Amino acid sequence: MADWDPELYNRFRRYRAEPFAAIMARLEFGGAERIIDLGCGSGENTAELGRRCAGGAAVGLDSSPAMIDRACKLREALEPALRGRLRFVLGDIREFSARREYSMVLSNAAFQWLTGHREVFARCFQALAPGGRLVVQMPANDHETALTTIDALAHEQPWRARLASIRLPSSTVAAPAGYLRMLGEIGFAGVDCYYHTFHHPMGAPAEIAAWCRATALRPYLDPLDAVARESFVAALTARLEQAYGTRGPLTFNFRRLFIWARRPAP
Repeated sequence: MADWDPELYNRFRRYRAEPFAAIMARLEFGGAERIIDLGCGSGENTAELGRRCAGGAAVGLDSSPAMIDRACKLREALEPALRGRLRFVLGDIREFSARREYSMVLSNAAFQWLTGHREVFARCFQALAPGGRLVVQMPANDHETALTTIDALAHEQPWRARLASIRLPSSTVAAPAGYLRMLGEIGFAGVDCYYHTFHHPMGAPAEIAAWCRATALRPYLDPLDAVARESFVAALTARLEQAYGTRGPLTFNFRRLFIWARRPAP
């Protein structure tokens, strides 16, 4: 896919920050954690993790050069003490490899872009020191009106030939029971998997189309030229107005899956 657009992604920063805020409300810090943030994006969450571990360090990893560039610029603007315990690395989560190096492996809204979740979680297990914590959040919203509308439109003319084979990113996300079983088989303990739905006020369905354009729409827009992209987004916006029954304010309900687990201590 084409590289990410940090400006477009952060247009709805306040809403996108809510799942991370929910994670932080539950996390307890000892102050000396060694953390890796897989799929760190533009780095704001990694920086906040670094603030909570004054005696530790936080590493952000992302496959997007644009996002890592933005994260590095963010780091340079931070106070020296925090900057010294933050690092950002360009890399693919699927190739992430470490052995008992981290006390926390965290990923916020990245694993839905990956297939082969068992292998990825096994790599996370190997990366954790005994007693280390795993925290993962993934969108699990492919049943929602906007996402089903994207999928339906992609299967219609004139888009079908180029777009029908594309799957929604969150279609890779299994049910909580599947991860409960999978993580237990890998060796994790204390596994907790659950859905949480966030309710985001939007000014119009066009804003939901803009939200999706930064994320779920990316695989659908990449194969199209500039004119076709705008045509697809316009068609989607009109279809969303019909599906939601309004051109005005509405609530965008966004379900996410949260996973918590530990690597057992000896």
